[in-house]
Amino acid sequence: MFAGADQRLSAQEYLSGSLIILGFFDDAVEQKEQLMRTVSQLDKPFDLAWYLLAQCEFFAIFSQYEELLETATKIVEICERHGYAARRSSGIRWRGHARSHLGELDAGIDDARESMVLWRGQGVVFHTPEKACELCGLLLRAGRIEDASQMLDDVDTLVFDTDEASYLAECIRFRGQIAAGRGDLTGAARLFETAIATSKRQKARLFELRATTQLTLVLARQGRVNDAKARLQSVVNTFETRYPIVDLIAAQRALDALSR
Repeated sequence: MFAGADQRLSAQEYLSGSLIILGFFDDAVEQKEQLMRTVSQLDKPFDLAWYLLAQCEFFAIFSQYEELLETATKIVEICERHGYAARRSSGIRWRGHARSHLGELDAGIDDARESMVLWRGQGVVFHTPEKACELCGLLLRAGRIEDASQMLDDVDTLVFDTDEASYLAECIRFRGQIAAGRGDLTGAARLFETAIATSKRQKARLFELRATTQLTLVLARQGRVNDAKARLQSVVNTFETRYPIVDLIAAQRALDALSR
């Protein structure tokens, strides 16, 4: 058992999540299908909640927000019924992600913040930067730059103290967004470049794609449109998938906008 879950389930879930970050989306879907075969052999509610969490990650990258909201709500219900505090935190996180994309940004922020409080209340460090980045991204969408900056200050301290750096590139990327939001294009470009370098070092191609997409917006504002197009196209070309990945769609839209 790992954290109370069946080892097959937890191992396959972490593998599929890692494959997504590494940019191997089709392999991640294959792992999800294996996960579905595994869960059919399980009957514990804790394992069901863990399996549903794996589904949430796929609904999010496929922009299937109605399905994400329904699944996250099921997770929260299961966890409230059985007292699974940490898993409930993750369910609330995904519920907030779905709400934020379904026209309820404030509710999404409230969920993401509650998820953080519950998670940290369990004394957990693991995954904390990931959950903080979720909240930070929603705060930036709401224009709450100072709140987002404070959130990243707290995460920086945690990463420094514990070396929990799996989402370091994302934290730096959000710093770049904050700089861009304050009109500091030079600082924003530097931070996005640092996020890209960090992503490459960690082989986190999904994070590299996100940072490069946002870097192109800054480069375009600086009049460097051709450079922006070339940089982003070179990253997009490294991906091969038959699935509609939300970040690849965003990158293609950025390329289309640069071509007008």
